[in-house]
Amino acid sequence: MDAVYFDEGEDADELVVALEREGYATTLRREAFAGEEDWDDRAWVLVVEPFDDRVAELVDEHGGWLAGDDRAAPEPPPLPDGPQRLKR
Repeated sequence: MDAVYFDEGEDADELVVALEREGYATTLRREAFAGEEDWDDRAWVLVVEPFDDRVAELVDEHGGWLAGDDRAAPEPPPLPDGPQRLKR
């Protein structure tokens, strides 16, 4: 497993900067999944060498996902206790 997938290019770019700062080699490209014809719907794929536990840790921080990752998703933030009023 050496590829990280993203829906948003900005998230991928942020991870590229973080990984290259730590000395990893990266290659970022677009890849279509089966049935995708629209270029804007294609995922961003980041290939990282070497791929290790630190890369997996940073993937979680930057909104990417790994193919075949069976780890549980992080808990979403708690919902507010009641309605929120807009301040004007």
